[in-house]
Amino acid sequence: MINLYIKRRKRFLRRAAVTLALFIFVFFFYSLFRFIAFQFFRSDLFSSEIPILVISALFISLLYKPVDYLVSFFFKEVFFRSNVGDHSVLAQLAKSISEILDRSELTNLMVNTFGEVLQVQSASILLLDKSTGTYKIVSAFGLKPAVWRQLKFGSSSLLIELLKIHRMPLEREKLVHSFSWQEANQLRDEFQLLQASCVVPLIFQNELIGSINLMPKTSKSFTPQEVKSFFEFAKEAAVAFRNSTLFEDLRRTNQELLKIQTEFLHSAQHTAISQLATGIAHEIHNPLTIISGKAQVLLLKRDQIPYDEQVADVLKTIVKQTKRAADITRKLLMFSESRKSIKEEIDFETLVNDTIALLSYQVSLDQIQVIKRFEHPIPKWYGNMGELREAFLNLFLNAVQAIGTKGMVQVLVRYRKSDDRIELRVSDSGQGISEANLAKVFNPFFTTRQGASGLGLFVTQQIVHRYHGSIQVESKAGEGTTFLIELPCEKESEEGSGEMIQNPSIPAGNESIP
Repeated sequence: MINLYIKRRKRFLRRAAVTLALFIFVFFFYSLFRFIAFQFFRSDLFSSEIPILVISALFISLLYKPVDYLVSFFFKEVFFRSNVGDHSVLAQLAKSISEILDRSELTNLMVNTFGEVLQVQSASILLLDKSTGTYKIVSAFGLKPAVWRQLKFGSSSLLIELLKIHRMPLEREKLVHSFSWQEANQLRDEFQLLQASCVVPLIFQNELIGSINLMPKTSKSFTPQEVKSFFEFAKEAAVAFRNSTLFEDLRRTNQELLKIQTEFLHSAQHTAISQLATGIAHEIHNPLTIISGKAQVLLLKRDQIPYDEQVADVLKTIVKQTKRAADITRKLLMFSESRKSIKEEIDFETLVNDTIALLSYQVSLDQIQVIKRFEHPIPKWYGNMGELREAFLNLFLNAVQAIGTKGMVQVLVRYRKSDDRIELRVSDSGQGISEANLAKVFNPFFTTRQGASGLGLFVTQQIVHRYHGSIQVESKAGEGTTFLIELPCEKESEEGSGEMIQNPSIPAGNESIP
């Protein structure tokens, strides 16, 4: 409302000035011509009103545009030289940002207001990244994203050092004359990188958290009053950024708490499944093995003991179903606390290639393209080869089954040095997972495919958690699915060495693809 009132007032003053200027010009020329006529011709050319009206209209039509242009120029460049001096805009902006907690929304609002409303040539926000100790541009107006996203200012930056010392706005032209030519050149380069002529510090509790970097649209520098208004606004902006940082920390803490709660729930599930698995091992696994064995013996003796073909089909069904049931119990027995596994040095590239090779026939038959990418270097990792192969095989098989025929599976393996973790990403071009089922994919016995046990992804998750890793899924119906495994790099420990220890009451069956 205030902005609208100011614009109307400026428009009224400009029109009044144009009218006054035209009246002065017409009166001047009228007086001049009348004086010349009396002085040299002794006659009154303007005794009639009609010539006065005609000549006045002619002068107004000829002089209106030049006069209007001159008045507008003086209003813009002298009286109201720039909208930047409009303190009400900065006051309204300061009030708006005090209610915003999202940092991205906050920075975008600020730079867009400076660029579009206050009409500066370029505006950017530089903020401290505490994880790296450097200052980075987080949002900008009038700068190319490909340029400002790469900018970093560390402890060696002279501009940052001066902001910490003076804690006042720094203007390029006034500043460089106070230093030697080497330091002046460094300052000019840093101002040029920011594409700014005025850098306003963001100070909160005597700490430099960033800066607002501005470049005026004209070649002229900002007035002292404008710089002062920027600095006053920066004080309010610093508080807003501090609030947004606290909000981000709180949100991150909540996410970590949710992760801990989820891990606790998975741990409780693991304990329950482990107890259940031990009971199943004694009560179900051994009888299933015996039934399957007896059925296979009868099938082998069908040449010696003739019986109906229907009986043979029944025996084959018994062997098939008991094998499927035994495979389920074998997966459940992985969680028995009485089992330990040896750790060995694992090459992820070799492991992934060998695991994908197990599915090469099915992939070729279904016309599925597998694209593998390894970002080297990838350090050696210590774990159990059999467990990792089963976890990865479950993911690859899940991706292939999700596609069906004619699709693409993308596999990415890389090492993140920043947090010392190895990342495996498996993406497929299948139909994706509905939002309702997305939270259930790691639940035991949950499956949407007929004939599947629903234990593959659950087993994979438990294996990953056993190594203190994490597994996440991203998917939208009709857009494919991506599974992301992150495993922390651990050095070889003595605890993991030694032979596999098994419960003697649990027979070790043959490995099979889940």
